[in-house]
Amino acid sequence: MRIVVCVKWVPALGSLRFDPETRRLVREGVPGEVSSFDLRALGAAVALRAAHGGEVVALSMGPPGAREGLVECLALGADRALHLLDPWLAGSDTLATARALAAVLTREAPDLVLFGRASTDAETGQVGPEVAEMLDRPQVTGARRLELDPAVRTFVAERETDEGFETVTGPLPAVVTAAEDLAEERFPTKAERQAAAARPIATLGAAEVGLAPDDVGATGSPTWVAGIEHVPSTRRSEMLAGDSPEALARALGERLRQLAPPRDDRPALPARGVASGAPVWVVAEMGPRGPKPVTAELLAKAAELATRLDAPVEALVLGEGAQHAAALAAAGADRVLLAEGAGLVPYTTDAHAAVLAEAVRSRAPRLVLVASTARGRDLAPRVAARLGLGLTGDAIDLDLDAEGRVRQMKPAFGGTIVAPILSRTRPEMATVRPGILRPARPDPTRRAVVERIGVPAVRLRVRVLSERPLGDAGGAALEAADLVLGVGRGIGGPAALPAITALAARLGAALAATRDVTDLGWLPKVGLTGRAIAPRLYDAIALSGAPEHVVGLRRAGVIVAINKNPKAPIFKAADLGLVSDYAPLLPLLEAALRPS
Repeated sequence: MRIVVCVKWVPALGSLRFDPETRRLVREGVPGEVSSFDLRALGAAVALRAAHGGEVVALSMGPPGAREGLVECLALGADRALHLLDPWLAGSDTLATARALAAVLTREAPDLVLFGRASTDAETGQVGPEVAEMLDRPQVTGARRLELDPAVRTFVAERETDEGFETVTGPLPAVVTAAEDLAEERFPTKAERQAAAARPIATLGAAEVGLAPDDVGATGSPTWVAGIEHVPSTRRSEMLAGDSPEALARALGERLRQLAPPRDDRPALPARGVASGAPVWVVAEMGPRGPKPVTAELLAKAAELATRLDAPVEALVLGEGAQHAAALAAAGADRVLLAEGAGLVPYTTDAHAAVLAEAVRSRAPRLVLVASTARGRDLAPRVAARLGLGLTGDAIDLDLDAEGRVRQMKPAFGGTIVAPILSRTRPEMATVRPGILRPARPDPTRRAVVERIGVPAVRLRVRVLSERPLGDAGGAALEAADLVLGVGRGIGGPAALPAITALAARLGAALAATRDVTDLGWLPKVGLTGRAIAPRLYDAIALSGAPEHVVGLRRAGVIVAINKNPKAPIFKAADLGLVSDYAPLLPLLEAALRPS
């Protein structure tokens, strides 16, 4: 049993600095580290080796400094380490990176390839599915449990979905990306590091693994970064004064009545005309009650872009959804393309990728937008690799440049910078983070042409054994909430939650939390590893304000921060700040936060 774990050497997030004069990231002197998600995948590989025998190989493509990360992997239990190092590789995007890794993996012939669910510098999670496509291997993304049966060459995995969890099975060899729960994070001891430093690490060149200069680097990359833009804060960072909790609460209530925006700020859809250009596509995602909110967000953006591109907007529904054509039309679709068939429900990568890839080939859309959900992150990279298309993952906005090219705005390094991404291939393709774009006001007078498209026959390698929905009450409440209370580790422990939960119930508010809290399963996540939200008012209670959390609040109307540490980063990301222990303020917040 050979398991190869692909690890990425990334800059330490907290040490990066943006130089506004040169408009570049200052990397000099910035330490590197192995992406923490990849280390969890490595931990899972070591546990599987203990259960089944075999070897664990760590593979990294990166600069000379990546060797330090491979030493850490050896210290954590890897049997061998491979370093793909070559000047040709500089400037590789995700597709070119996947092509290079796939070349090494073809030589290694592993039974299992593991990736972290995403890298901590880019947060896209594209390379794993793209490698799986290039190797023609079944894939599972976001696995939180993984069991192997080497005797019959199969795996069983429990993977995260947007609705909960599902258990799937499939054949080996396979490619799996690891969720945070797949293994505990571990750090090597000093003795383990010293022993690993003396072990050999094999260095491979691009030509040595069969790559040509045009396969990788900037030449082999269908996307490129058109620039780097700093994301300045638009928040007020106004600190409220008061000599008592009562005075602070009164000051908060007064300012909120002045600042809180109206709830419904949705724009109208643009007027429709006769369109002659290639269509703009939105791959619709459906929930129990119809199109998910992110579908309306994508359709509104598609309608905006389509007006300038002289193009119609088409919504592609994979699986069930014919009954929701009217809702898709009201949200901005001019045409609804229905791909229906028993093999499309429940979702599997093989079936949905086959339909989407064939539809793109035969109908040649100009742009394809997919939600950056668990499903979208699984599907879009697989299709992009199959068609050789550039893909921007986890975009937060799209617009057109002066030449009519679609600029896909990609956040990185915790959302501190945004990079406009351009693509050399058509259709341009992007996954877009839910909760970031504004949906339009639905227009019930709109009608859409409904057309059924073919569903190619495909062998399903991964089967869904069971689904365990968690119920969408929490997620739906967050997506639609007018008021959200965000809870941080500073509340002290789970004993503090009942009082906060009771306050939320009285206010009709939804609850969210930081990763420290959600890792214990108390409340839903917000941000890069959770969801983005757009409430009228967000009240951050005893949370520090890590970039990974704050980026999920980009569309919040007003952010209030309560923290007893006056230097807490959350105050820079907030409109109103109160330096106070949250506990004495809690009984007074109901009057302050309740809409007048």
